[in-house]
Amino acid sequence: MRGLYIHIPFCKYICSYCDFPKLVSKSSNHKTYIYELIKEIESYKDKLNDIDTVYIGGGTPNSLDLSLLEELLINIHSYLKNSKESTIELNSELITEDLAKLLIRYNISRVSIGVQTLDEKSINLLNRQHNKEIVKNSINLLREYGINNINIDLIFGIPYTDINTIKEDLDFILSLNPNHLSYYSLILEDRTIFSHLVAKNKLKLLDDDIIADMYDYINNRLEGFGYKHYEISNYAKPGYESIHNKLYWESKEYIGVGLGASGYIDSYRYTNYKDLKNYYEHKIEENIFIDENERKKEYLMLGLRLTDGVSISKYTSIFKSDIFTDFSLDKLIKNKLIMVDGDYIKICKDKLFIANLIFEEFVGD
Repeated sequence: MRGLYIHIPFCKYICSYCDFPKLVSKSSNHKTYIYELIKEIESYKDKLNDIDTVYIGGGTPNSLDLSLLEELLINIHSYLKNSKESTIELNSELITEDLAKLLIRYNISRVSIGVQTLDEKSINLLNRQHNKEIVKNSINLLREYGINNINIDLIFGIPYTDINTIKEDLDFILSLNPNHLSYYSLILEDRTIFSHLVAKNKLKLLDDDIIADMYDYINNRLEGFGYKHYEISNYAKPGYESIHNKLYWESKEYIGVGLGASGYIDSYRYTNYKDLKNYYEHKIEENIFIDENERKKEYLMLGLRLTDGVSISKYTSIFKSDIFTDFSLDKLIKNKLIMVDGDYIKICKDKLFIANLIFEEFVGD
């Protein structure tokens, strides 16, 4: 299995919490970027013969003029047509009938809509531009044109919110019956509007206990509606787990193209430049060989993000070694942070929220 990730960094506006490579730019600059992006894709041609998934992310891919987006889709159409899953990220307020027609024409099979919240005060705080009516109409429009595999991105732990905010958001979202939900805890990232406001004491983050209660509520509510909680922040109806994202969590190979994109090919992990000038001139900023020990760590840490956990026998088959010899897991098992369930090692369900702290326990092994 191998995936292709394509990054579109352009946005109509900058969200307060976002630290992904992005920029507000004149549409006149977009054409140069797409030209360079297509050149970069071509440079990986010999690696693209067995692509299983394509994911176009951002940024805001549908902030591009449709003619430019079509130029990109034309150039990758053979991969889209033959892939098991092809996803594009969209902002709901920019979804149009012409866009839906374009996506169907070029075999986009899955759409991920960035909603984050439906609470009006939170929407303003995050600097988003949608409302409930826009979100509902955009999803109905996509379904009208046969795009039924829809993910909705949400965020919890937003300042000034509480459990009731989460309940109201989920009441509305569940009424739309999406196939998949990604529900992330707000993380304060460096060089964001939020980090600046917190540093100036103009914004206060929620207490960790409140955020943990929100996470428990989300898990229970979604499982009650038939969604499988299959990864720390991801929930799917049966048969709708994200194939592309599971490539990352299962340590499979993927090619990343575009500003700031990362890839993992032939035991090398690379990252592109995050500024346009260097990206245009050099593309790759860093290219690191992942040795056997590092591969084992990544395999375990990424695999433990999945609620099913890591298969002991599969680990042995891949690495020809014993996972309990390679890592000191006894303390984590004794403290009921992780558990052995048949052939699988997994994080205990009630400890998923503190997964990052668990990873730190064995990252130095």
